[in-house]
Amino acid sequence: MSLAPPADFLMRRMAFAGLGTALLALAGWITFRNLRLPSNDGWIFWVPSTSWLATMGLLCWWSAVAGDRMESRARIRSSWRVGWLAGGVGLMVGFLGPLILSPKASLGPLLGILLTGPLGFVLGALVGGIRQPK
Repeated sequence: MSLAPPADFLMRRMAFAGLGTALLALAGWITFRNLRLPSNDGWIFWVPSTSWLATMGLLCWWSAVAGDRMESRARIRSSWRVGWLAGGVGLMVGFLGPLILSPKASLGPLLGILLTGPLGFVLGALVGGIRQPK
């Protein structure tokens, strides 16, 4: 039995690094573009989305750099899993909550799309990375 990594291991790591770089670059561009605006009153719309992009980019880089260490891989999987679960719950609560509570509010679902979904993913990824995987 060989202890060498699989043939696609390097390509997978490079793909994660490239995707992570692209996501972090997009998050940085959105951040610097919005911080240069004369008024900073729209932060509630771009900060959660930018945080989501940055968290996704950092998770991709963590996946690329971690190598094949089992403890790191378990934490990475836990972080992705809990992040997507918490983000999905946040999206559903923020999307369906305003529709149920005030059906006439046509912009209510944007709460889930722009705020609770991305922030749920960020918080879930942090919790998933901190807690001990099973």
